[in-house]
Amino acid sequence: MKIANIICSTKNDKVVLSGQLILDSGKKHDIYFEVDAEFERYLSKDATPFIPLALPISMRKREDLEVTDASSKVISKTSKIMSILKGWNTGFNRITIKSKSAKKSIRRVSNVGCFFSGGVDSFYTYLKNKKKIDFLIFVHGFDISTQNTDFYKNVQKNIVQISEKEKIKIIRVKTNLRETLEQYFDWDMAHEFALASVSLFLSRGLGEVYMSCGQISIGADHHYMTPQLDSLWSTETMKINHYGCSADKIRKLKFLSKFSLAMRTLRVCWVNSHGQYNCCQCEKCFRNMLALYATNSLEKCKTFEKPIDTSKLKKIKVNPYVLRYFIAALKVLKKKNDRSEIRYALEELVENNWNPRALQRLTGRLRAFVAQLDKTYNHHRLYWFLARRALV
Repeated sequence: MKIANIICSTKNDKVVLSGQLILDSGKKHDIYFEVDAEFERYLSKDATPFIPLALPISMRKREDLEVTDASSKVISKTSKIMSILKGWNTGFNRITIKSKSAKKSIRRVSNVGCFFSGGVDSFYTYLKNKKKIDFLIFVHGFDISTQNTDFYKNVQKNIVQISEKEKIKIIRVKTNLRETLEQYFDWDMAHEFALASVSLFLSRGLGEVYMSCGQISIGADHHYMTPQLDSLWSTETMKINHYGCSADKIRKLKFLSKFSLAMRTLRVCWVNSHGQYNCCQCEKCFRNMLALYATNSLEKCKTFEKPIDTSKLKKIKVNPYVLRYFIAALKVLKKKNDRSEIRYALEELVENNWNPRALQRLTGRLRAFVAQLDKTYNHHRLYWFLARRALV
């Protein structure tokens, strides 16, 4: 594979960095990053932002990677990055990096940015470090599809409201990189590479970037996003910080419940069925609603417009990693001696997922098989079609 045809262009009030990932087979992936023209001087206009995309795909495809004109520090750390990815035991293979014209970045700046979606982890990171942070980085193309402009505008209104209230600037980035990454990886894994790419895209204007840690409890596995890996994407002049490992979901939401701004604008849903801000029915809405309920804060949060539906809660199917969020909430409720219908529905959810019956196991395997086909051959279109109509 090679990173090629990198072009920086200006259109109206936007600056666009585009490039191609060209596989050995000849297949091409067209990638772009777009930002408001006022931030043009912040951009790394070389191959560097494309490395966190090209490297894992090359490793998965067992293709050596050709890179011309990129950060020498990022290139120098690809061996350590490959060791971490290979250690996940998910099909990554060590490859050779063929680098030409590697260069050092010498333009040092003091600006600090924080990825911000309006969710629990990013809100927590921002509020804990607000005195240091100069910019919120809001990305269109991560959890909101680049095609879903109506919902993006709805969310952007709240992000703007937050920035105005906090007197902090927003860097709006639009990118299609998820569409390429999801042809090879689940978003849980690909999210790490996406954050690194956007960080490197803005690396000439930011001296430090905060990525929010979403681990479920102190000392728990970090899943794919780890402090060690995040820091390896840093350049000579930009440091990446992995933040939030000292608090689990419940502790974070207990902290956020003290801030009315967070309670008015919190967004956790990635399904958004029928265009809802938080659908209150998907597993992610449920796990955050339960954490708020466990800290006696659910009624404070105005963006959950429906109560916890216990009949739906007990039927939720989740993977073992996500299940631990629900187990953590259940432990708090048991400790409080909560005897509500919510607690008993949550116990049923945990039991059904921990020890599924034969029919449930068969149904789960069938769902997983269809999901894999949808991912491999259909870019998750079936899932999103059903999810946005509240059918899954």
